[in-house]
Amino acid sequence: MAIKQYGKVYLYDRYAGILAEEPGNRFSFTYDESYIAGNYPPVSMTLPVSHSPHDCERGLHPYFDNLVAEGWLLDAQARALGVHKNNRFGLLLAFGRDCIGAVSIIDPEPREIRSLDLDDPEHVAALAGRASLSGVQPKMTAQKTSQGYEPATQESGSTHIAKLPSRASPDILELELLTLRATAALLPDDHIAEAEIAPIGEQIPKALLIKRFDRVSDGKKQHFEEFNQLFGKFSEDKYEGAYEDMGQFIRKTPRCVPAEADTLYRRILVAVLTGNTDAHLKNFAMFHAAEGLRLTPAYDLVAAAIYKEYQTVALQIAGARDIRIADIKPKHLILLGESYGLPHAAIKLAVDDLGKRLEKAKQTILQTDQVPISLKDSLIQFMEKRWNGNFSSIGQHLSKKPSGGAKLSDLLSND
Repeated sequence: MAIKQYGKVYLYDRYAGILAEEPGNRFSFTYDESYIAGNYPPVSMTLPVSHSPHDCERGLHPYFDNLVAEGWLLDAQARALGVHKNNRFGLLLAFGRDCIGAVSIIDPEPREIRSLDLDDPEHVAALAGRASLSGVQPKMTAQKTSQGYEPATQESGSTHIAKLPSRASPDILELELLTLRATAALLPDDHIAEAEIAPIGEQIPKALLIKRFDRVSDGKKQHFEEFNQLFGKFSEDKYEGAYEDMGQFIRKTPRCVPAEADTLYRRILVAVLTGNTDAHLKNFAMFHAAEGLRLTPAYDLVAAAIYKEYQTVALQIAGARDIRIADIKPKHLILLGESYGLPHAAIKLAVDDLGKRLEKAKQTILQTDQVPISLKDSLIQFMEKRWNGNFSSIGQHLSKKPSGGAKLSDLLSND
């Protein structure tokens, strides 16, 4: 039976192979022989370079499935193409030119986007760049110019991801900006995504512009995979797992830089401290760097617990599933650190460092422009409550437990 649809897959703009639809909702990805002969890297850790095709029996391979847009953007793309939003391969072919990381999927016979919502500048701008972005929040790609931000096009490329206001969650842009700034103050030695609130051209009066860390100044792409992709999970399974899983992946995967376990642990502590309850497996990722797998800058940081409907933590922590953030105890955070191979001294140091920077984080929140003072006060009050309820007594709890975990020197030996 003839192939229904296929796309050409590129990594770092180098042709890597063919992603093809097969009968029965099956898909195959086959590396090009010249790519194999060039000894080039795999498109994904779950798709090692091989002469044999990689087959998936239930839709797109998890790596590619996670590249398909979600939420508002998915709906807009489906309407623009005149297809059902479950036609994930059709959507990826049409909008996979600008995906996260360094992979592109190009349709050899591009489908025309019909005119859509010409009176809605957000929809028109979001579709212009032919980008595929995950996440349910309204978003699009943008290009920073000397005059400010403009919607990205296929020709211009993009320097930023733009998140748009949401009717469902008022002040979500301002809350994410506050969370990013607070996290940067709490983790000054880490890399946190850069962002600001600004208009996009004359069409969109306000957006949160996040600088793309997978694009460098000379236009080159940097390849990374979200943990959902690294684990071979489909996009819909991003809430199925535990925070421990990511630490175990870093510890047990030979190409991972071991010290990243400590960095990731500190990020999860900050997620608890700030109320970032929606920190699922698509919100953590690792670069394919020359020295091995390293964490990307922290991104998609939102103190969602400020909204009363987002009190449940996204992933399991220390064996607790669907736990409310108010019910997290010091023991959960200690057990999490131990599962990452961290000795008690490293766990205590991570918490003590946050304590030393807590006041700085509060000042950073208060000094952030374009944010209502009521939102600033809510986040500060939440952090103070979490600190007093979870973090301040961790040292006392550790003193009562026998020390465990790997030596910190072992974790840092390959850094």
